[in-house]
Amino acid sequence: MAGWLADRYIPGQLLLGGCYLLGCPLLLTAWHQTEFVPFWIAMAGVALIRMPARTLSTVVAFYHLEDSARIGHVRVWGTVGWVFISWCLSLYLWLWEGGDDPASSHMGDALLVAAVLSAVTGGYCLTLPHTPPGNAGAKSLDLFAGFRLLRRREFAVLAMFGFVSSLVGPFFYNFSFLFLTDAGETGFAPSTANWVQSLGQVAEVGVLLCLARSLRRLGIKRILLLGAGAQCLRCAIFAAGEPVWLVVAGMALHGMVFSCFFTGLAIAVDHLSDDENRASAQGLMAFVRGGIGSLSGNFLAGQAFDYYALPGGGHDWQQFFLIPTCVALAGVAAFGLFFRDLRRPRELKSRSGSRQR
Repeated sequence: MAGWLADRYIPGQLLLGGCYLLGCPLLLTAWHQTEFVPFWIAMAGVALIRMPARTLSTVVAFYHLEDSARIGHVRVWGTVGWVFISWCLSLYLWLWEGGDDPASSHMGDALLVAAVLSAVTGGYCLTLPHTPPGNAGAKSLDLFAGFRLLRRREFAVLAMFGFVSSLVGPFFYNFSFLFLTDAGETGFAPSTANWVQSLGQVAEVGVLLCLARSLRRLGIKRILLLGAGAQCLRCAIFAAGEPVWLVVAGMALHGMVFSCFFTGLAIAVDHLSDDENRASAQGLMAFVRGGIGSLSGNFLAGQAFDYYALPGGGHDWQQFFLIPTCVALAGVAAFGLFFRDLRRPRELKSRSGSRQR
C-alpha cells in the first residue's frame, strides 16, 4: 500500500517522514507497558510501519541516484548509525551490570531512545529532496500493479528467493542474543553479547563501500549468491557452536549477508521494475520478505525454539540452527539453477544513468 501511494499520490519523502513520526508514540507506549499483550500490540504497530519505511527509504534513494549500484555509499551511513547506537547501548548495559542490582534488566530503556530518534528522523525526512510519484497521471487505481511483475520469470524467482531467505532470518535476528547469552554455550553477559552482535555491522561498512565495484565486476546474480551463501555459512557456524572465536567471527558474516543479499535484492528489484511502478515493486518484495515470509519464519523459529528446549534448561542450539542452515542451502541451490542474470554490470550502470530525473 505504501509503494502504491508513493507511485501515484504522495511524494516519497513525505510518506517516509510520516512513518517515522507515527512510530514515536507507539514506541513510547511500548516503553510504558508492564504486561505482554499491550506491549505486543504496540510493537506490532511499530512493525507495521517499519517495513513501509524501509521500502520508501530505498525508493527515495534510488530516485536521486544516477547509478543505483552506488546505493551502498548511501546505506553505509545507516550502518554507522546502527553501530554507534549499539555500542552506546552496550556501554549503558555494562554500567548497570556493575550496580547494586546487576540481575535487573534495562534493555527496555532502548525503546525510549528509539522513540526520540524516530521523531527526529521523521522530521529530517520531511526535509529530504522532493521525490514525486512516478505514475501520478494514472487514471485507474490499479492497486495490484506491482503483482504483474510476478509474470516475469526473473522477478518470480527473485521473490521466491527472498521468501526463503526471510524464513531463515528470524532464527538469527530473534534468537542469536539468547544463544550468545546461554550459559551452556558462549555464556556472554548481555553487554558483551550486544557488542558481539554489532560486529556484523562493522563488517557491513566495508562491504557496502565495495558493493558498487563488486556489482560491476560480478553482476547481480553472483552478488546475491555471495550474500545468501554467507547467510547459510553463518547458520552452520552457529549450529557447530564452537569454538567461541569462530562463533564471534561468524557474526561478522552479517555484513556480507546484508550488503550483498538484502541491498543486492533491492538493486535487482529496481532494475526489473519500470519508473511508473518502482515503489510498488519494492513494496511487493517487502510484502514477500517482511510480510508473509517473515511471519512464516517467525512461526517456524518459535516452534523450533520450543521444540528444542531442554528439560534442565537451555536449548539444543545445534539442532535449532541446523534448520535454517538446510533451508538457506536449498534456497541458494534453487536460485543458482533458475535465476538468469539480468544483464552485464556495464549495462546495469548504463540503465541507471539513462533515467531522467
